[in-house]
Amino acid sequence: MRWQSRILLALSTVVVAEPAEHYDAVIVGGGPAGFVMASRLSENPDVKVLLLENGPETYLNEDIMTPRFASRLSGSKFSWNFTSTPQPSLDGVAPSLEQGNGWGGGTAVNRMAYCRGSASVFDEWANISGIDELRWENFVDYFERSTNLFVPSDRNYEQVINATYFGHEHVDVSLDSSQQRVPVDTAFVDTWVANGAQDADFTSGQGIGMIIGGPRSVNHNGATRSYAYPAYGLPLTPRPNVKGLHSSRVTKINFEGTKATGVDYVDLLTNETHSITANETIISAGAINSPRLLLLSGIGPKDHLSELGIRTVLDSPEVGKNFFDHHYTIMMFNATPDIITGSQLKDPAILAPFWAEYKANGTGPLSTSGGSSFFTERLSDEVLESLGVDVSFPKSLPADRPHLLYQYTSSAMLSAPDNANAVSVFAALIQPEAAGTVRLNSSDWRDEPLLDTNYFGSDSDMAIAIYGYKRLLAMMRSDTMKAVRVNEIYPGVDVSSDEDIKAALNQAANSFHHPAGTCSLGKVLDQNFRVKGVDNLRVVDSSAIPSLPTCHLQSSVYALAELAAAALKKEMNY
Repeated sequence: MRWQSRILLALSTVVVAEPAEHYDAVIVGGGPAGFVMASRLSENPDVKVLLLENGPETYLNEDIMTPRFASRLSGSKFSWNFTSTPQPSLDGVAPSLEQGNGWGGGTAVNRMAYCRGSASVFDEWANISGIDELRWENFVDYFERSTNLFVPSDRNYEQVINATYFGHEHVDVSLDSSQQRVPVDTAFVDTWVANGAQDADFTSGQGIGMIIGGPRSVNHNGATRSYAYPAYGLPLTPRPNVKGLHSSRVTKINFEGTKATGVDYVDLLTNETHSITANETIISAGAINSPRLLLLSGIGPKDHLSELGIRTVLDSPEVGKNFFDHHYTIMMFNATPDIITGSQLKDPAILAPFWAEYKANGTGPLSTSGGSSFFTERLSDEVLESLGVDVSFPKSLPADRPHLLYQYTSSAMLSAPDNANAVSVFAALIQPEAAGTVRLNSSDWRDEPLLDTNYFGSDSDMAIAIYGYKRLLAMMRSDTMKAVRVNEIYPGVDVSSDEDIKAALNQAANSFHHPAGTCSLGKVLDQNFRVKGVDNLRVVDSSAIPSLPTCHLQSSVYALAELAAAALKKEMNY
């Protein structure tokens, strides 16, 4: 623990940088991409790196480190608590869109699911970007570099997973042990298997089927969250050539003509503003804050910048476009008392013995996220054609891609009665056709951006979302769920007509918190992740992803950053 405390102090101590201080690379954003870039670039002791993060310290925080407490993090200081603009497709509902804020970014607050999804997505990235290393057969090497797999011997279920597609360091990825599975998981899996679901390995290039018991980014030793800060950040402490500052809000990228020269940032603890110069400026602030910072700095659509009085450094129309996310719709039911939910864990008397077990042994209900299994399906052409809308886009997707993903979590994701023992289950549109936009509200960096997430924004998107919600309700109301279901909380068993289901969907629509694409490779960025039209400025994070993977996003961001770091080191002879 003394070793961890020393490391913690080194990265959390606020150091005021002098204006003249110069770095080889300044990295904006201490999430998975930012930490990978800082780690790889600083492997050369002659390369001086500064990593700036807006949010607070996260390491050793119990809510972050304890897998089951992930539901507590929504709306906390560890989140950017963004809200979408009112969505016409949802009759004006404006869903929230929280993003990670603090060391580790989204990996510090997510539900820890680890998957990679369909191989054809990465082949598409290669075609769009011109980067052959993004093809699945090549890109899998970068997935391996960031992970270490643990498969427990005491499993009472079968789950295929190819261990050769994992490495031996950084992010710990593990499957659930038998004691971590709960009755609702068994019932959930059995329901889909009874309706044709087959086992699949979502870490080996497959994207359609049932995945049981994870994997998830949890350390098998102690069952703590494995995320970007401890995985990549803590090992940086012995390196004198790298510095990390949290609570540091970057407000502007500075330029000489069209050459990036560094950034301005505000120390949020002292309210002091500082300027940093750097040979390379790397933006890794995520799919919302990266385009936001580019726009604030004068890179984006000229007409939008002019409206806000921002001097245009580069007219780049695609910045903030191509905004994709995995959107889902939620149903909830009351579970039987033997299923430990987030509602039960609010009772100190119930929590106390579980907390003691977890602290002593890393076991019990707190050692798991509360829902590790999920199912994806591709709709047949016959089903798609029956939807009565133009389905040319979903039909055209490569055969290895699903349209829908179904998952559950042992907590309430919508309002529920105080005495409810709520389990939430949701259906996600996993390959949307319609994209949204990120735009500025004003030229003031303090103002929230305008996030038009374009929920189910095409006819086929909405039709598939409604189909998925109906299917979800049918499955959760089926006999195979009776053993764990007491009654339905939302939308309620009386909701069955198309009109009522659409109205329920509007109120139950939410984000999977997987935004991507807003500074896309091939559009905003070149093959070296440089912003086209300017020098010494790169973007490396989920905003660089050209199109969405078919499942959870974190693994793709780690791998993409590993590739970008390797490319930059080669280019700069680092």
